[in-house]
Amino acid sequence: MEDGTTFAGFSFGAEISAEGEVVFNTAMVGYPELLSDPLTRGQVVVLTYPLIGNYGVPAVDELETPFVQAGGLVVTDYSEVYSHFAAQKSLGDWLKENNVPAIFGVDTREVAKHLREHGEMKGRIIIGGNSETCAAPQRQDRAETTFGEGDLTICHIGEGLKNSIVKSFQRRGARITTDTAAPCDGYLVTGTCGEASAELIDDVRQAVGSGRPVLGVCGGDLPIVQAVGGAIGKLAHSHRGTNQPVIEVGTSHAMITTQNHGWAVVRESLPEGWSVWFENLNDGSVEGVRCKEGFVRGVSFHPEASMRPAEADRLYDEFMEAVGRQRG
Repeated sequence: MEDGTTFAGFSFGAEISAEGEVVFNTAMVGYPELLSDPLTRGQVVVLTYPLIGNYGVPAVDELETPFVQAGGLVVTDYSEVYSHFAAQKSLGDWLKENNVPAIFGVDTREVAKHLREHGEMKGRIIIGGNSETCAAPQRQDRAETTFGEGDLTICHIGEGLKNSIVKSFQRRGARITTDTAAPCDGYLVTGTCGEASAELIDDVRQAVGSGRPVLGVCGGDLPIVQAVGGAIGKLAHSHRGTNQPVIEVGTSHAMITTQNHGWAVVRESLPEGWSVWFENLNDGSVEGVRCKEGFVRGVSFHPEASMRPAEADRLYDEFMEAVGRQRG
């Protein structure tokens, strides 16, 4: 790792070396969804759950995107033998097909403790002593601009669109377009695995100013806040897992959520007319914001939660109700 700490293991992915930001995730299941999530693009993902690969990898249409987005994978124990009715291939074969390196035999909980103590940092997976790294595979977003079917059209703004999000809106009678110039009934904003680009913030600013309902998910609250003049900051301890508790401010309503982010809104930077919507019950950080005028809201967690739990799914219902009211 960047500070010189090393861990040794055995290769089971592509026989190449790679580098990226080292992050850990505490989820017990859901590795195919996590590794195909655009929010892990280029990261070296460390899984703390000790046994990985035992249920293989399903068909592409069951994944968040058609390929591995992560730049590398580190686990404690890899199961070469997998068993699941939906499995199409092993985790190792999937990683090799996508040219992504992976190692097992590492004490990943020790890695997690190190990252929590010293902060997330860059790291390098070195295969066979070859420290010359290969560039992370470039995962192009899909060529299509419209996903799903429905009478209502939601415009997506962000770096990556997950299958679980498309399915969530399709169940509610809406389709998603990534064409920001197309007519739409509302806007969906997703976050990035780093700081948002000026172009993304400008697109979000136009959406907020359109008067149509806007919902940010999966870290979508971050570009929304930046677009209205607020600030974001790096968390002391990132939120990555399926057991992050949040509470809706002003209520006794708490939820367990799936999260995968290392940044949060700076509470004191919120402009007039904006308030904190959700807070994290572990560290008190901001997990969501909302505007007091109209329906413009955003959260850091994942309401669709293909990795489960899905109790925050109601946020999509509230957004679609606002879209329906506006359309009449």
